[in-house]
Amino acid sequence: MNKFAIVLDSAADLPAALVEKYDLRVVPLHVAFGTTEYADGVDIKIEEFLDKLEAAENLPITSQPAPADFLDAYNALADEGYTEILSIHLSAVLSGTYETARAAAAHVAKQRGIRIEAFDSCSATVGQGAMVLEAACIARAGGTLDEALERIANVRRTHRIYFIPDSLANLVKGGRASKFQGMATSLLNLKIVVTLTETGAIEVLHKAKGMKNAVSYIVDLMTEQSREMGPLVYYKLHTKAYKALEFMDRALEKTDASLRFLTMGTIGPTIATHVGLRAVGLFAYPEEFHNPELDDIAEYLTPSF
Repeated sequence: MNKFAIVLDSAADLPAALVEKYDLRVVPLHVAFGTTEYADGVDIKIEEFLDKLEAAENLPITSQPAPADFLDAYNALADEGYTEILSIHLSAVLSGTYETARAAAAHVAKQRGIRIEAFDSCSATVGQGAMVLEAACIARAGGTLDEALERIANVRRTHRIYFIPDSLANLVKGGRASKFQGMATSLLNLKIVVTLTETGAIEVLHKAKGMKNAVSYIVDLMTEQSREMGPLVYYKLHTKAYKALEFMDRALEKTDASLRFLTMGTIGPTIATHVGLRAVGLFAYPEEFHNPELDDIAEYLTPSF
């Protein structure tokens, strides 16, 4: 048994094989297309979600887990004999999931006499997932919860994540961009670069003429990150954005930064709802905070589409 247990929500987009390997406990968010609701990662997988997203007239609605879901997860772990739990969650700016987890954690910790630390990743999708996995490696190796907290706080502080939607259609539908902005960017072939800020908010960072220039821009940002922080490990991200990935490969060939590719990943429902189909992105954090045990991550995370 690991020295401490790890709970996460499904916004971290970790596949079942990794959840099983590290004995993680996932509390799913929910996503609804019309009147049909799914438990993320349980009733619907990312491939099916993207197919439904492409066909849907209206954006799906995502909702956070109920307090009882977290109470059940924490109590189950306490029943198994765990006295320490680390609970890592989607950015509190994007969802009430963290606050719900924090309240449930305080209740169960007091009731059961155990330690439960709720942690706001200030991130989503693979950013949150990487923090979970770094903590999981420490737990598996017999490390302490405090060591894990220090590691994931460093990843939170230093990671960068960028997305380039193919269009603003979903951001317009979701109210994060105006119809005028959507029309103007389409007519002018402008691509926007979206990032998650240090507080975990979605922010438009840059506008570029065409996907090729937008991709070059985020590769340049990752190059600057490496010069500031040292060697990086990185993921390529996409939602069926095959042409954009070709642009990314060409841009990466030109950089002299110390970058090590780990895996191709996808963007799960929480973020894909906003960036839509054919979005592309990059996620990177310093090599010094990466556990070599995760060098085989591509075996698990590479999308099947």
